[in-house]
Amino acid sequence: MRRQQLRIVGSGRGTRLRLPGELEREPLSGLCESARVAGALEKLQRHLVQRARAGGKSWTEIGTALGVSKQSAWQRFATPED
Repeated sequence: MRRQQLRIVGSGRGTRLRLPGELEREPLSGLCESARVAGALEKLQRHLVQRARAGGKSWTEIGTALGVSKQSAWQRFATPED
C-alpha cells in the first residue's frame, strides 16, 4: 500500500501544503510528517544560503529572498548547524 504524503500545491505566495485524509484523521501522524518536512526544508535552506554566500550574495539579498531582515537571516544561518 502506498503511503499518503503531504502535497505541496500552488506556486509563489499561493504555495500551501495539502494534507491527505489519513493525516487529517490522525493528527499525531500529521505532526510527525510535518516535522520531517520542516527538517528537510531547514536543510535545504541552509544549503541554499551557503551557496548564495559562496556566490557573493549579501545578507540583505538573502534576507529579502526569505522575507526577513538581513539581521534575522544572519542570526539564523551565519553559524553552521551542529
